[in-house]
Amino acid sequence: MKRRVVAALSTIFKVEGGIPRFNQALCRALDELAEEMGFEGRVLSQDDSRLDYERSGASWRRLEFVPGGDGPYRLSLRTAAECFRRRPDVLIVGLLGMTPLGLACRPLVRCGYGFVAYGTESWHEPRLSRRIAARRAHLVFAVSNDTAAALGRSTGVSPGRIRWLPGCLDPALERWASTAQAVRMDDAPELLSVSRLWAEELRKGVDHAIRAFARLAPRHPRARYRIVGKGSDKPRLQTLAASLGLGDRVIFEEGLSDRELADRYRKCSIFVLPSGQEGFGIVYLEAMRFAKPCVGGRAGGAPEVIEDGRTGFLVGFLDPDGLEAALDRLLGDPELRRRMGEAGRRRVEETFTFDRFRARLGEGLAEWFSS
Repeated sequence: MKRRVVAALSTIFKVEGGIPRFNQALCRALDELAEEMGFEGRVLSQDDSRLDYERSGASWRRLEFVPGGDGPYRLSLRTAAECFRRRPDVLIVGLLGMTPLGLACRPLVRCGYGFVAYGTESWHEPRLSRRIAARRAHLVFAVSNDTAAALGRSTGVSPGRIRWLPGCLDPALERWASTAQAVRMDDAPELLSVSRLWAEELRKGVDHAIRAFARLAPRHPRARYRIVGKGSDKPRLQTLAASLGLGDRVIFEEGLSDRELADRYRKCSIFVLPSGQEGFGIVYLEAMRFAKPCVGGRAGGAPEVIEDGRTGFLVGFLDPDGLEAALDRLLGDPELRRRMGEAGRRRVEETFTFDRFRARLGEGLAEWFSS
């Protein structure tokens, strides 16, 4: 009898962001591993409809998609019913906040449940029910060592149950990066940020980057700054840029296709997101795959992606002088940008490809099945 894997995830296709991108890679890897490891797989989505799945072009061949769009309560009912009918070997729930669902279904799952720890949601957990459920999980996939350590502090999960599963590039972006034409070093330099712009997430640091760019603008009169993202904080950021006299030198965009986003990475000179809240930071990987140096925050999982002084620079979240100095150095030195960009591209190819992601997930599942 084939083994069975059930994954109950929040959002896969409906919205943009690091967690949906990770979930897309997770599902694609499960789809490919199903044949290699001989299991059946079903993915239950909280937020995604059948139309969201079809529009994504995911086309899983062995993994069955069960649409949702009806919220967390209905997802819980559907997951419990799925476990009752099929008695899966493994249940993966998509977030620390969903671990009570895993615990409730535990008697119906042969080898236990596990979850994914993405970042900030794992750093502080005041709810006793979630801490207990997290500790009883059979296996946890953490996107960074920093997230793994924070999860242990916030919930008491044993380090022996945590496996490192960092994010990877979207395969489509990988293809576009491999065929992208190089930008000439004498072109006007452009900074790029790609991020959610929500008022609830003020530690992304985009406002800090705007202020740093305003101070640098007189010394680099040809430079521009492009910000790609949407959210409730966007009007404040636009007002800030205008108040600093940046005019059309700061460009805001949203709703780009993956192909258009790939074009923005290709054309930029430096990627900047001095965030203090990245659990991992897939956007850094995306920029590095296009051979762009990155300026990121010296916090969370970003230091596990960006090698300070080699593939870019790390700065403190509340260090405006450090941020300005890092950007100034890169804007003024095309050869340094080229060298760091190439080092970043090699790092992605060596460590953060989809094939490596799939292999790490497969190792975790094999261990899980055999327990």
